[in-house]
Amino acid sequence: MTSAVLRWGILGAAKIAQTEMGPAILRSPRNRVQAVASRRWPAAEKLATALDAPTAYDSYQRLLDDPQVDAVYVALPNSLHADWTVAALDAGKHVLCEKPMALSAEDVRRMAEAAGRAGRVLMEAFMWRFHPRVDRILSMIADGAIGEVRLVRATYSIDLAAATDVRSGTVDEDLRLSPELGGGALTDLGSYCVSGLRTYAGGRPVSLRSWCATAPGRAVETTVSGQLAFDNGVVGQFFAALDVPGGGHIEIAGTGGRIRMANAFRMRATQEPFQIERQHPDGTWSAEVTPFLDQYQLEVDHFAEVVLDGATARISLADSLDNALTLDAIRRSWKEGDVEVGSR
Repeated sequence: MTSAVLRWGILGAAKIAQTEMGPAILRSPRNRVQAVASRRWPAAEKLATALDAPTAYDSYQRLLDDPQVDAVYVALPNSLHADWTVAALDAGKHVLCEKPMALSAEDVRRMAEAAGRAGRVLMEAFMWRFHPRVDRILSMIADGAIGEVRLVRATYSIDLAAATDVRSGTVDEDLRLSPELGGGALTDLGSYCVSGLRTYAGGRPVSLRSWCATAPGRAVETTVSGQLAFDNGVVGQFFAALDVPGGGHIEIAGTGGRIRMANAFRMRATQEPFQIERQHPDGTWSAEVTPFLDQYQLEVDHFAEVVLDGATARISLADSLDNALTLDAIRRSWKEGDVEVGSR
């Protein structure tokens, strides 16, 4: 491990950069915020001050041209992920891009090609993948704790109208309800569900059927659900919604029991205790408590290890491409019914 520090530039002054990723970089001993860019100068200046960053820009490109920036965190609306990630890579920066990586598998391929040309690290920011409880569940499955896995269910829903979940302005102004910015239940919450299904099922989805619904007055889908068939015989089921309280949940059913977990994707310290629940063959349940750890700082620390120490990225570009291919198939299914998931 080197003593070098990774210098970050943040593209966009989004709420996640203000409350989660920016503070996580600030707390991490191997990372620091060097610059913040927003098309709204007051927002860039305010966030830079809060994160002890020496530079604020009112232009994304000016940040990419800054030689003091080593890595870029893309916190922009979903519709801008692909183009600005490619621009950052072409400028010689490593990139951590918020989920979903892009709005199509074609764009993910374009981003991966840019990373290859530049010889830079590109990783998708699914922060939930970095908590040790993910590896704990995978080890339980591998050790046969619930027999052979048959079914994985993932649900993630929020009540967007709740004041704590609105990211900017009023509910109607929230970017997650904007089709132009890549909003909708699938990109915002369904992408987590798909990532969760793929992580715990242990295979690749080959076919699926999905449904969506749009609440009155909305221009994007506010509810999405579906069922996936994996190449190893596992069935995956998911449900995501922007107008239903509930949070994220995972359930894994096997021939010898079940595993279930609340707060499956996002953890807050106020939600403790965090449990992995296991049903035994006799029908009884036991619980294993896992500690609260800041998933965002774990993600940032890991990214620094990949860039500075040459560690292997926990979320590979192949993984991100498979997620994007599955999301593409889900969108096709809304019109076509049963569809096959494309291959890399």
